[in-house]
Amino acid sequence: MDSNLDSELRDDFLVEAGELVQRLGEQLIELEASPHDRELLNAVFRVFHTVKGGAGFLGIEPMVQLCHCAEELLNDARNGRLVLNSTHMDALLEALDLLNVMMAALANGDAMSPPPAALLEKLQPTVENAASVAEPAKPARSADPIEAEFEALLDTLYGQGGAPGATKHVSNDINDDEFESLLDTLHGKGGAPGAATMADDSHAPSPRRKPGPSDVEADKSLGPGLRRGDESKEISDDEFEALLDNLHGKGGAPGAAAPVPAPAPPRTPSKPPATENTVRVDTTRLDTLVSRAGELVLLRNRLLSLASRSDNESLAAMAGDLDRVSDDLQNAVLGMRMQPVGRLFQRFPRIVRDLARQLGKEIELITEGEETDLDRSLVEALADPLIHLLRNAVDHGLEDPAGRERAGKPRKGKVTLSASQRGERIVISVSDDGRGMDPEVLRRKAVEKGVIDATQAARLSEVECYELIFRPGFSTAAQISDISGRGVGMDVVKTRVAELGGTLQVHSRLGSGSTLELTVPLTLAILRVLMVRVGDRLFALPLGNVSEVFELKSQHDHMLDGRRVAAHRGRALVLGDLGDWAGVAGPGGRHVVVLHVGHMHLGCLVHEVIGREDVMVKPLGPLFEGVPGVAGATVTGDGRLALVLDLAALSQEGGSLLPSLKVSA
Repeated sequence: MDSNLDSELRDDFLVEAGELVQRLGEQLIELEASPHDRELLNAVFRVFHTVKGGAGFLGIEPMVQLCHCAEELLNDARNGRLVLNSTHMDALLEALDLLNVMMAALANGDAMSPPPAALLEKLQPTVENAASVAEPAKPARSADPIEAEFEALLDTLYGQGGAPGATKHVSNDINDDEFESLLDTLHGKGGAPGAATMADDSHAPSPRRKPGPSDVEADKSLGPGLRRGDESKEISDDEFEALLDNLHGKGGAPGAAAPVPAPAPPRTPSKPPATENTVRVDTTRLDTLVSRAGELVLLRNRLLSLASRSDNESLAAMAGDLDRVSDDLQNAVLGMRMQPVGRLFQRFPRIVRDLARQLGKEIELITEGEETDLDRSLVEALADPLIHLLRNAVDHGLEDPAGRERAGKPRKGKVTLSASQRGERIVISVSDDGRGMDPEVLRRKAVEKGVIDATQAARLSEVECYELIFRPGFSTAAQISDISGRGVGMDVVKTRVAELGGTLQVHSRLGSGSTLELTVPLTLAILRVLMVRVGDRLFALPLGNVSEVFELKSQHDHMLDGRRVAAHRGRALVLGDLGDWAGVAGPGGRHVVVLHVGHMHLGCLVHEVIGREDVMVKPLGPLFEGVPGVAGATVTGDGRLALVLDLAALSQEGGSLLPSLKVSA
C-alpha cells in the first residue's frame, strides 16, 4: 500500500466499498439461480465496477486487477456473449472472498499481494470456460436513419428477422425485388405511390426502391424543389415518408425525430435540493451516548423512588415528567443502535450453497423478516449460533435428493430462516422440511453415548427428547466429518444464546421437518430485570429469563433423587436456594421465581420479590472479573448496589446454584 495514501480517503473508501460488498454474496447466489435477470446482473457488475474505480483512485493495483477481471466476465454476460453458470459463480465468489481479505489488509495497513493467477484464469470470459454460451448477438442496426426506419418497418410486418430474404443475406440491405414485394403487400399490385404511370410506359419500368443516402445527395445537386424521382419512376422521399406515416401514424415511425416542444412558460424558482438526511457516526460516540442515557435511567429510578416515599406533589409531578422524557430519550438512543436483521442474514446464502454442494444436496434458502430491527451488538453475537443451526438443518435435517423422492417430496429441500419481534424480544427460527426427529432414536443415542442412563431416558417426554441435542457430546451422526458428528455445535449454540439472555426451543414432526426457535432480548444496552432480595442483599435477574413467580406453601416441596423439587403445574420443578449460593445464613425464602435457562427450567428461592426495573449493567472491574454467576452490578432506585446474575453460568456444573441441574430438563 502507498505510504502516502490519505487515511481519510482510505477510510471513506472502506466504508462505502464495505456497504457495497456486504450484499454481494447474497446477490451472487441469487444471480446463479436467475442468470437472465438483467437488473440483478447489472447490480453485481456495478459493485465490482465501483470498487475498481475507488481502488484505482487510491492506487490499490491488486484490488483493481481483481475487480477488473470479475467485471470483464460480468460484462460478457451483460452483452449476451455467455450465460453465467456454477463454474463462473465459483470464481466470482472466490473473487469476493479475496476482495474481503484485501479490504481487511487495507484497513489494517498490511501489505497486499496480487490476486493468484489461477483465480484470474478462472475469471477469463472464454468459451472454453463457459459451460453455456448465450445466443449470438443481433446484427447492429444501420447507422443511417432511413435504413433504420426501413428495417424497423420490415420487423413490424414480418416479425424479427422474418422479412423476405432475411436468412439469405448477411448485410442489412434489401434488394429491389424485396422492396417491390413489400410495396405490393401494403398497397396491392401496382397501387403503391408513384406506380400509376408505370403501366403506360412502353419501356421496361425501373424498379421502385427505397431512397438511399446517395439519392439525397443527388437531389441536393438538382436544386431546391427538384428530385431525381421527378425524372424516373422511383419512389421519392416524400412518398416514402407518407408510407411510414400510413403505417405508424404521423411522426410515429421508428427512428422519427421527436417533435420540438413548444416553449415552456416561465417557471417559478424551484425549491433548493434537499440536503442529505443521514450522517455517519463513529460507534464509540454512539456507545458513549447510550451509556449516558443509561446513567439517566438510573437517576430517574432514584427520583421515582424518592417521590414514592414523599408527600410532595410537585416532586411527584416532576418525577413523572422526567420518567416520560427519559423513556422517550432511551427509546430514541436505543433506536440508533438498531440494525435490520437482514444484515445478519446476508452472509448465510453463501454458507448454505457451499454446504449443499459439499453434501450433494439440492437446497433452497428462504429468508423472511429481514427488516426486523436488532441491536447491533447482537447482530455479530448471533452469527456463530445461527451458522450452527443452519449446518444442523442442512446436514441432519434435509434428506439427499434420492431420499426425498422416495419419501414423495421434491428433490430440492427448503430451509427457512425467519425473524420477527414479539414484545421486547426478537425471535429467529430455522426451519427445514426434512426428515424430522425421532424421539426413540434420540433416547437410544443418548444412552449409547453416556449422556444419560436408561432410567432417565425412559422418563423423558417427547419435548425433552428433542432437547437432548443440546447436551455436550451428543450427536446422531453415524460418521464424524468436518461438518458434524463431534457433538459440539448445538451445545455451543445453547451456551451462547443463554449468555445473551436468550432461549432456544425445538419443534419437530417425524417425516415433516424441524424448527429451532431462538429468542433474545431486543437490546443489551438497557437491561430489564426483576429485583429480588435474599437476606439483606439485592440481586437482579434478567426479566427475559423469568417465566413466573409464585409463593411456595409449606409441605409442597420434597426431595427426589437427591434434589429439592416442588409440584408445579402438573410436573416436578427443581428448586435452588439463591441464599445458599450467596452464603446468606438463616432459613431459605419461600418465594419462587421460575427461570428458564436455555432448555432447562428451575425454581429460584428468594426472600422477597421487589419488582421490575430498567437498569444499566456496569462491570465489576478487574478485581472481581471472572466471578462465576455474576454478570455485573447496577444501582437500584433507592441508591443501593445490586448484583446482576449470569443465569447461564449459574446453571453450569461446579460452584453453581444447582450442581445437578444439568440433568433436569
